[in-house]
Amino acid sequence: MTRLAFCSVATAGLVLAAGCTDDPQYVRAPMQTGIEVGIEGMDEFVASATISLPVALETPEDQMDRAARAAELGVDVPYVRLDDLSVSIEWTIKNLAGSEGEARIHLNGGNEYFYYVPLNFVVDPDEDEEPPPLAGDIPLRVPAGKTLSGTFREDQIREASLDLEQITRGAINPFAAMLTINEDDPGVMIPPAMVPQKDLGLLIRYDLTFEADRHMILEYQVRVRDHRGILHDELLFAPEGELTPFMPAEFVPPPPAE
Repeated sequence: MTRLAFCSVATAGLVLAAGCTDDPQYVRAPMQTGIEVGIEGMDEFVASATISLPVALETPEDQMDRAARAAELGVDVPYVRLDDLSVSIEWTIKNLAGSEGEARIHLNGGNEYFYYVPLNFVVDPDEDEEPPPLAGDIPLRVPAGKTLSGTFREDQIREASLDLEQITRGAINPFAAMLTINEDDPGVMIPPAMVPQKDLGLLIRYDLTFEADRHMILEYQVRVRDHRGILHDELLFAPEGELTPFMPAEFVPPPPAE
């Protein structure tokens, strides 16, 4: 499935302060410089980086409301839900080599409960095909000395979040989950309940893997529209102890039935 969209809007280096909840905010790690591969003499053509959303601590009132909803459904309800935030990731690839090359971006990540590692679904490397990432994996040709920009759109991140819930708590095969467009579905079956989309988790951790066959660098930033007012005003520059310490578990599927 094609889950990568191109755009021509240049916003690199921009960091907006928190404002109205629907105003876009750009989340950049304090030391983020990009993902660089193919440096001469290093023989490394794949590299990864992870960034998590700077979500403020949950209020006691929100905790009570969430506990009540979880009791009603009979399943855990996350703090950051699908429609609380609208997230996109803007990226630019710079080809620093003297010839045209090919690059790929894989986007995976996690919600509050689990993060997705496609390789964990490979039991027999000789027989099993590795499932696709939650988004990306499209070959991108970048001319020598040029740049290419694009975006993982808000609807793609939302779809990836639904896919993750299906794969993990819904116990659906990743290939089946990726082939399903969930926009009009009522929710995800997480035993014992069909959980409505509004009660499912949004990706709060983003794992970007960059692969290229030349010396290239991937620069990126996460753009968020906060509909619920749960991002910290100082984003990733918030004081220690004022951000929710999400610690999703690496999802390992159960062994196949004999």
